[in-house]
Amino acid sequence: MLLFGHIGISVFLGSLLYLSPLIVGASAILPDIIDKGLVLLGLSQYSRLFAHNLFFGPLASLVVYAVTRRKDFALAVLLGTYLHLVEDMKDLVPWLWPLATYDFAPVTGIKITLGLFEIIAETIGLTLLTFTFIFKHHVIYMREKIFALKDFYDKRFAKKV
Repeated sequence: MLLFGHIGISVFLGSLLYLSPLIVGASAILPDIIDKGLVLLGLSQYSRLFAHNLFFGPLASLVVYAVTRRKDFALAVLLGTYLHLVEDMKDLVPWLWPLATYDFAPVTGIKITLGLFEIIAETIGLTLLTFTFIFKHHVIYMREKIFALKDFYDKRFAKKV
């Protein structure tokens, strides 16, 4: 999955859960920024390793919480990083690295393959991203009618006024 697929799907789902679209969207591409950035800098041979596992999300969330002291931001980071892993399941995801070893072929650069899956995922992601921001009142209506999360959110995460 590419940029709009990761961001659009994650932002839409995060908005339904009353989380910051900006934080969810940024954290949805964070694993690729880190792992592919390390490859481009020549510091790693694998484009899915350090930030593409179950342990990265909680670590990134703890860092965000330590800096901001906002539980909702930490949850948004956790959701975004975990949704990224789920969205990458078309190919091998090293879920339990470093506890388990994975047989990855080393990469020498970043290549983008644009097949049918990527075209569909990008179209869905861009559509959901557009829907989330242009028809925001519909998203608000959907989450209040379909999900019973507002009271849960207000009691647990909203700052007291």
